[in-house]
Amino acid sequence: TAARLITTYGSLDNIYAHLDELTPRLRESLISSESSVRSNAKATPLVRDLPVSFDLDEAAVGGWDVAELRRLFEFLEFRTLWERLAEATGAGKMDLASAGPPPGRPLTVALERLDNAESALHRLHEWAHEGASLAVAASWEGREGRSSLTGLAFAEVSHSGAENPEAAGAAGADKGTGADDAVTAWWVGQELLSHVDVKRALEGLLGPEGAQVSAHDAKAVMRGLAAVGVDFYNLQLDTSIAAYLVDPAGDQYLLEDLAARYAGIGLAPAGTTPAGQLDLSGPGDPALLAAERAGAVARLVGPLSAALSARGMSRLYDEVERPLVRVLARMELVGVRVDTAELSRLARVLAEEAHSLERQVHELAGGPFLVNSVQQLREVLYGKLGLTPGKKTKTGFSTDNQTLEKLRDEHPIIPAILRYREVEKLRSTYTDALLAEVGPDGRIHATFNQTVARTGRLSSDAPNLHNIPIRSEEGRQLRRVFVPAEGFRLLVADYNQIELRVIAHLAQDPGLIEAFSTGADIHRMTAARIFGVDPHDVTIGMRSKAKMVSYGLAYGMEAYGLAQRLGIEVDEAAEILTAYFDSFPRVRAYMDEVVADARDKGYTETLFGRRRLIPELASQRYQVRMAGERQAMNAGIQGLAADIFKAALVRLDARLGEQSLRSRLILQVHDEVLLEVPPDEEEVATKVTLEAMQGAALLSVPLEVNVSWGESWADAKG
Repeated sequence: TAARLITTYGSLDNIYAHLDELTPRLRESLISSESSVRSNAKATPLVRDLPVSFDLDEAAVGGWDVAELRRLFEFLEFRTLWERLAEATGAGKMDLASAGPPPGRPLTVALERLDNAESALHRLHEWAHEGASLAVAASWEGREGRSSLTGLAFAEVSHSGAENPEAAGAAGADKGTGADDAVTAWWVGQELLSHVDVKRALEGLLGPEGAQVSAHDAKAVMRGLAAVGVDFYNLQLDTSIAAYLVDPAGDQYLLEDLAARYAGIGLAPAGTTPAGQLDLSGPGDPALLAAERAGAVARLVGPLSAALSARGMSRLYDEVERPLVRVLARMELVGVRVDTAELSRLARVLAEEAHSLERQVHELAGGPFLVNSVQQLREVLYGKLGLTPGKKTKTGFSTDNQTLEKLRDEHPIIPAILRYREVEKLRSTYTDALLAEVGPDGRIHATFNQTVARTGRLSSDAPNLHNIPIRSEEGRQLRRVFVPAEGFRLLVADYNQIELRVIAHLAQDPGLIEAFSTGADIHRMTAARIFGVDPHDVTIGMRSKAKMVSYGLAYGMEAYGLAQRLGIEVDEAAEILTAYFDSFPRVRAYMDEVVADARDKGYTETLFGRRRLIPELASQRYQVRMAGERQAMNAGIQGLAADIFKAALVRLDARLGEQSLRSRLILQVHDEVLLEVPPDEEEVATKVTLEAMQGAALLSVPLEVNVSWGESWADAKG
């Protein structure tokens, strides 16, 4: 409005001379504020009469390395901004051309087929003797890591992209690429992988004293090689894990995406052969596809290694993430034994209960309908039975569990529906899914993922063993089907309150440190401080609330979330949180400090060097910024807990191997690990496990580990 008035009338005096031409509201506002308007007009202008010498030419921006700048903009995906920068600075088409070819240029691969044992042995021995740096990619009969290998492609790695860690870490492109976008790859086919001498040569090449070998999703390659009796030991860089560490916010870490982003290579998705991508004929040839992927890995080693170094995460990769790949591969290969008879019985019991509950729901509804149909259930509950509608969605009133819980007392059909859903989920998600994953050896060989959770936590799939219910009786029944091999027992070890111990260490709160150091009941002590009572007077309810607060803090939970979990008003939850922070002031200070630090840097960082970018902290939207603050609080705690557990797995596996024990890791779930142990190793296995886990990190409070034994997972957990 001010700009329009000045444009129209030219000056303040002219504006006030034409007040009768303005709207009544604007006229009144100007009249009532005239003194401040004229004062501001005097105070606002810059002082322009000081003797300042200024040369416009000397202020020109420039002098950058256009090629490096282009790589940086491509890495940051500033493609439109690059064009705008060129226009604004007058860089012009000539400078754009000098920046080199755009990303996505094809990688030319020349393939040499090692089609006899003599040529294969010569090449493998030569690489092993020279301590070569190689990239490997596999071809499979079916699913990666879960089917037989049809061959391996090797390519030699050039490290020219790692000469300038800062530049390569930021820009991502390998300086050795460009005109020289060609690699040579060597193919070892399926028939040679079964040759005794070739297998022995591969063992030497991939063993501790062999070559440095990189791969994308190396764990799958390890599983495939193990099936033919070859131990892939000496992993250099797993490009998927390196990319995850550099940017843990990605959804997938596909090789073709990484090749384009970090090396400027246009790589076809696995299973395709676009025209012109390979300098060879034979579309669909698995050897050619594997060769191209090995070449892409070879091009990625330099820039991704440099990116890890630039971000200070080389040590985290070398000491934790890289050795963990082989630990998890071996754990997947061993698998966990399942009592299929008991699992089948449990599936039948759940199916029968689900059918019974479905009939009960139909009777209470006055007729049959599809209980799993949201539309039909909505019509029955809110139309036919006239129950009170809850929240409304785009398609109608909600029938989710949270809404139905509020209606539990309105009609007996609600408890029946909720129980039906619970049983049906147990049957379909767990018993039936687990039975489908049992292999011919009677064991489940799940996949453990290092590149899914942004906090660094491990996850599992095929099947997901991490989401088996913990506290319910049905969850206990499911854990009963996980049993050791014949003649073994299960050792179950898990960290005791690791997130709370991490909070105590990071916050350096004297009260928490004292409680953990003296072995006090942390939740009872916390409740006593929050509610201002003697520890002996703490009730079960007080302790439960204190426990919820303590664990909620590890996930950045605030008053609203606490109120939802405890079923209390937000004001009461806020009072409890305030009392907690009054009792442990360093915890609040730590939370504030970590958020401020993350806002300043743009990321959080654990004691092990794991970084997590949190761009939400810079958002203009309040809700997004608050979510970013919760992520910042959560990332340091959960990230450090994840680092400790991963380090413990690496240490434990190494100690089992050093002592040549038959005890072996078979399963990991959250902060818990399961081992199969023969009777004569129970004492030493307990000692080794405790030493490995308790010594995984040096904190201000002791890392406490619970160890239990049983004939099944459920027996060991009690």
